[in-house]
Amino acid sequence: MGYLTDDNFTAEFYLTQVVSHLNVAPVARFVDEAWQRGLRHRPGLFGVFFYRSANPRTLEILSRFLPVPVNTLAAEFATGATPIDICARTIRAMLNVGVRHFYISNLPLLRASPTLTAILGRVGALD
Repeated sequence: MGYLTDDNFTAEFYLTQVVSHLNVAPVARFVDEAWQRGLRHRPGLFGVFFYRSANPRTLEILSRFLPVPVNTLAAEFATGATPIDICARTIRAMLNVGVRHFYISNLPLLRASPTLTAILGRVGALD
């Protein structure tokens, strides 16, 4: 937070690491502190990862690069949740704590547009 509020910080926005509905508390604390420190004029773009499956090997490799809630994510897939459901749950959870801007990583290249449309539709259906 000190970096973002430093007088020498001149960016018009900032990006975060990947966030998840499976661990909302740190994001809520960050958003609260950002508002308390007056960062309303500088939007943050929060990362959301589109997990395509609960393949243990894939998640283990992915865990080398970003925090992956492997066990809870696998449990969600085991209940029948789809990748679209899981991504939408994360976006909805972030909206609920005040996040308004997102970037989604790992959308399927050839189906990015319809996949994004389905995710956004599901977010709306979660109201």
